[in-house]
Amino acid sequence: MKKKTLLIVIIGVFGLFSVLVGCVNLEKGYPEKRYFILDASRDVDISSPDTGKVLTVRRFRVSPQYESKGLVYRLEELSYESDFYNEFFISPVSMFTEEIRKRLAGSGLFKQVLDPSSLLDSTYILEGSVTALYGDYRVSAAPKAVMEIQFFFLQETDSNPKIIFQSQYHKEEPFKGNTPDGLIKSWNTAFNQILTEFETDMKGYMSRTDP
Repeated sequence: MKKKTLLIVIIGVFGLFSVLVGCVNLEKGYPEKRYFILDASRDVDISSPDTGKVLTVRRFRVSPQYESKGLVYRLEELSYESDFYNEFFISPVSMFTEEIRKRLAGSGLFKQVLDPSSLLDSTYILEGSVTALYGDYRVSAAPKAVMEIQFFFLQETDSNPKIIFQSQYHKEEPFKGNTPDGLIKSWNTAFNQILTEFETDMKGYMSRTDP
């Protein structure tokens, strides 16, 4: 009887141990999700001009392969994967639209910069598309953050808006560590470089085509 009781106790202890080990392995197998944002804010905003120029920033588009929240990695020439555990906090479409709107609101080029929902009249319209947004890991020892954005800058007229200029900006920023944090930091660098170049180009075209 004692042997039978001892056997039951041993089996129970072993079963409990197995459950605990299983729980530990389960926790290790499912890492905690992390969320990121891109930041295009400038160090110091420039005061708005006295002129009545108003810009409407329409909702930006993002190419289908990059429009989900998961960070995208390019592993081979035709091989990509999306990271389930490291994501943008909001959709790339909303994030790019809002960051670009806020950035241009502090550019000193416009009296107001309106979001897509505004019904107010504007002098100019900005449309755009994010055509590349991935971490390039094809050379594992030298990863790069890749970003490409196409802009369409339009001027409102009495009939239909006309395109003043359109341009595409492509950046590849290297980073170290092969971590999502490094990728996000380099994306932010690329994002700010693109917007700085775009603002310079936009200012030049505006000076030649002011209504």
